[in-house]
Amino acid sequence: MAFSLVRYSQQDPQWKDDLLGDGPETIGHIGSGLTCAAMYASGWGMTDTPGTLNRKLRGAGGFVKQAIVWAALGKLHSEIKPTGLTICRDTVAPVADIASSITAGQPVIVEVDFSPAEGLQTHWILLHGVRGDDFLMLDPWPFPVETAEATLMSRFGQGAALERAIKSVAWFRCSLAEPSRGVGAVETDLYVWPLASNPAGLRLHPQPSEDAQATYAEMPGVRLNVIEPKAAAIAKIGRKGQWLYIRDPSGHQGYVGAWYVEQVPDGAPAPTLIPPPASEPKRFQVLVLDNVGPLGIVARAAPSRESAKVNVEHAGALLTVTEAASTGLPKIGVEGEWLAIRTSNKHKGFVPGQYVQLKP
Repeated sequence: MAFSLVRYSQQDPQWKDDLLGDGPETIGHIGSGLTCAAMYASGWGMTDTPGTLNRKLRGAGGFVKQAIVWAALGKLHSEIKPTGLTICRDTVAPVADIASSITAGQPVIVEVDFSPAEGLQTHWILLHGVRGDDFLMLDPWPFPVETAEATLMSRFGQGAALERAIKSVAWFRCSLAEPSRGVGAVETDLYVWPLASNPAGLRLHPQPSEDAQATYAEMPGVRLNVIEPKAAAIAKIGRKGQWLYIRDPSGHQGYVGAWYVEQVPDGAPAPTLIPPPASEPKRFQVLVLDNVGPLGIVARAAPSRESAKVNVEHAGALLTVTEAASTGLPKIGVEGEWLAIRTSNKHKGFVPGQYVQLKP
């Protein structure tokens, strides 16, 4: 099933005066995280209101004082798996990871600064869509609930870049999710694949523009289903400046440059990108992609966002891969994969595979 937008306000009279957790503050005052959790669960058909969820979480170890324990949501609903909490109050937020999660049909809950007053005024919102270089959100504060489309930066940017406006990210994975068919999708039997001459992969954008931050990379040999009118799409293939709306086998959906693909012939086998090594492979190198922005990416001591920082690698940095080509090459450009590397300051570490490309 696809995630549905269910809108709740923490200010609703039905629950605004209820004590959050064990008190002493109320849901109406500091219950934004709880309300987002209720909107998240209800979006998957579980119909928890902030009031009912507050009572359930009390009995499931769902609060530390009045701070919500995100993992407790998985205790109440087996279909929901909380997958971690990223604190980025003093670092750059993983915007590309957030966009990839949303594009794959998995919303996230993030912490923002509620007001421009000095200090962090903690507030939680639910992100459910990508809109250019911004995210669509459900804000639990307004009452009556707002029905108009709202974006994070328009309300909570506070003069900062998107990467710094997000202070924390609560990640979830719902087993009920299916790949989103997407607004405007037209089902066809037309398939394209990235040109084999581009081993670093083809960038997938949420909008038909190179200015829209890429959310994924499609590798040569992967069949991409074109989901726009077939005749018009065929005419675009190979033409500079034209874009194709596609869906990949994992359900990622978006736009790719038509000049970087070719039509898949009927019955054509998938090409071999790089032959597997017959013996222990030589080390190879990767470059950090330009789209990481001026703040770069963090190399970690272990393959996890929660692991200690080893170094910060900026766009264009040359990193030596320390794992075998047979395991390392398939990770390049792939969301959720961690590549073992030697950092530019000569330490061992790991970087997200989606932010690097193979050195030519």
